[in-house]
Amino acid sequence: MLEASLDLLQVMVQRLLDGQMTLRDDIHDMRSRLTSLKRAVLASRRDQASDAERVAHVQEQMDRLTDRIARIERRLEIAG
Repeated sequence: MLEASLDLLQVMVQRLLDGQMTLRDDIHDMRSRLTSLKRAVLASRRDQASDAERVAHVQEQMDRLTDRIARIERRLEIAG
């Protein structure tokens, strides 16, 4: 009877250890996925910053062209 109880206890302990190992593997996998996700988010943020920089540059060029056009229009009115 005692031997059967010890065997049952040993089986239960082994199941707990196996479950713990599975959890450890799952946590390792989740950490790897989280790291990949963080890298993807950072890459996306870099792309957004680069796009914002390009938009600002284009807006600056448009402002300069608008100023040039306004100056040309004023000169043409004087000459006309």
